[in-house]
Amino acid sequence: MKLIAFYNAYAARTMALLAGAVALCLFLYGAFLLGAVAHAAGRTQAERQVRTTLAQVGTLENRYLALTKAISPERAATMGFVSPVAVSTVYADAHAGLTLR
Repeated sequence: MKLIAFYNAYAARTMALLAGAVALCLFLYGAFLLGAVAHAAGRTQAERQVRTTLAQVGTLENRYLALTKAISPERAATMGFVSPVAVSTVYADAHAGLTLR
């Protein structure tokens, strides 16, 4: 008798709680599914942008190489560059320097 009274008292609450939990799970499933689709679309767009950027980098590398091949001492002289008169090499010394004591 006590079991039936307990069941009658809490059956509606339990069903409402379970229905709410199911509704919450369905909502979260939809939200996560929508997020996954959005991330997949963003990934596709990022891959397309990477391909475009790689093509632009390739074009710039070809241009750089073409311009590098065009550099010569004669062309530099026509542009106004001059040869250095005296070049002195400076080496870094690990022991020369200021230290705190």
